[in-house]
Amino acid sequence: MEGKDRFGFISALVLGVLLFLIGLLAMEYVVNSWWPIDINRLDLVRAAAEGRADAASLLEAANFEIILVFLATVLTAVTGLFLPVSYLLNRRFTAYTDRRFGRIESSRLMVALRQAMAAGVWVAFCLWLQMNRAFGLAVALLVAAVLILFEILMQIRSRTAQANLQ
Repeated sequence: MEGKDRFGFISALVLGVLLFLIGLLAMEYVVNSWWPIDINRLDLVRAAAEGRADAASLLEAANFEIILVFLATVLTAVTGLFLPVSYLLNRRFTAYTDRRFGRIESSRLMVALRQAMAAGVWVAFCLWLQMNRAFGLAVALLVAAVLILFEILMQIRSRTAQANLQ
C-alpha cells in the first residue's frame, strides 16, 4: 500500500469508526430513554406481550418521530460499518474501471461514503419493512437492485463529467 493510499484508508477507517460509534451510542440512548408508544395506549403493550396485537395497531400508536430517529441511528451505524469496506472495494476494483476515476483520494472517499450510505439506507429500509411486518426477500432484493442501479448511473455521470473536462 502506498503512502497516499494508506492515508486514504486510515481516514476512511477513522471516519467509519466514528460514524459507527455515534450511531451505536445514539441508538442506545433512543432505545433506553425514549418511549416509542403513546402512553394512552398501554393496552397495546400488554396485548403485544400476550401476542394479541398486530403490527398495524402497534405502529399506529407509535410515535413516528422516535421511529425516524431510530432508523436514522441505524443508518448512521451501518454507514460507519460499511465505509472502510466500501473504500477498500473501490480501491481494489479501480483497476477494472477508468484509470482517471478515483485518482484523487478525497473523491474516492466521497464515493465510498455515498456507497456506504446507500447500504445504510437499504438496511434501514429493510428494518422499517420488518417493523411493518412487510419484509420479504423479493422486496429487499428489488430495493437493493434499485440502489445499485442508481450507483451505476452516478458512476457513469461522474465519468462523463471527467471525460468532458479533458
